[in-house]
Amino acid sequence: MTQFNDYSQDITSLNLYDKVHDLYSKHKNAIDKEEVSPILTDINKIELTTYLFRKDMTLYSTLYVVISGLVVLIILLIFLTLITRPLNRLQAGTKKIAAGDLKVRIRESRFSPINGLIVSFNNMLEELESNRDKLLQAEKDMMWREMAQVMAHEIKNPLTPLRLSTERMEMKYWGKSENFDKIFRDSMEVINEEISNLQHLVKEFSKFARMPSANFEEYDINEQIRDIIPPYRGKADITLALDPEIPEFFGDKMQMKQVFVNLIQNAIQAMPARGIMDISSKYEDGAFIFTIKDSGDGIPPEDMERIFRPYYTTKEKGTGLGLSIVKRIINQHQGTIEVESKKDEGTIFIIKINLKKKDREDYNENFSD
Repeated sequence: MTQFNDYSQDITSLNLYDKVHDLYSKHKNAIDKEEVSPILTDINKIELTTYLFRKDMTLYSTLYVVISGLVVLIILLIFLTLITRPLNRLQAGTKKIAAGDLKVRIRESRFSPINGLIVSFNNMLEELESNRDKLLQAEKDMMWREMAQVMAHEIKNPLTPLRLSTERMEMKYWGKSENFDKIFRDSMEVINEEISNLQHLVKEFSKFARMPSANFEEYDINEQIRDIIPPYRGKADITLALDPEIPEFFGDKMQMKQVFVNLIQNAIQAMPARGIMDISSKYEDGAFIFTIKDSGDGIPPEDMERIFRPYYTTKEKGTGLGLSIVKRIINQHQGTIEVESKKDEGTIFIIKINLKKKDREDYNENFSD
């Protein structure tokens, strides 16, 4: 029994050809060799065919896997292209929108999975452009109404003394007044003064309405600030803290002078007595930062949001255009101006401008009319 088990184990470990050959060897006396040979030959053919079939199947399977992988890769690349290209166009469009161009439109891609997003994005831009135009028109109408009201008020103020003076002269003239010469001189003095006020008002209005285009150049803005200061040292104790390492500034020299002059004059007028003024400049994180601080009475909180509006003023003889012009110039330099103020502690104006020559050239190229 043990011998049979060993033999069975050996037989199962062999292939079919070996099994038949082993069987013939064990019983060759009882089996005719001529009868076994065809069987062995057929078995060899079967095993060879099986081997070739398996080899072909392995090759075909490998080819199938490779081709399937390539197809999947191509489909994936096409799918990614349909997503990434529109996304790149969207990104470029958002940069133009951030620069203020609402006329940009993103080219649609019918086969892209995010085409619906592109269509919605373009529709949003059309609505934003339409709403912006309406808002700008509303702001223009409101500004012109305010300007008309202020102009009417400012013109009305000198008209009253002009009329009173002429009526007085007329009355004294027809009444043959003995002191007519003195009355005439006094009235003419009033008339000339009020005419000068009207001329100043018209001049300021024209200056605001016809802001010239900026002439940008590179120059030393610290030197410009130092040149501006001397005429005002007799009116305030001015301290300069100008960064000596600041690079050359790129901007309109005349307009920036107007900015500093307006802010310095405002600071002096805000200080009832001879006050203290601190002016500083520095270059930080790619931006020019200028501060003008005074020791005046401060700006009331309710006036903080209105100080940059045209014709808004709390001064008895102010036109309300100074800070409005300052803000327009800073905007033209693609910068910002902020104000911080506390009652009885003073006011700080902070100007930040990060405009560079290349940025201005790109801006003119992309957004000039």
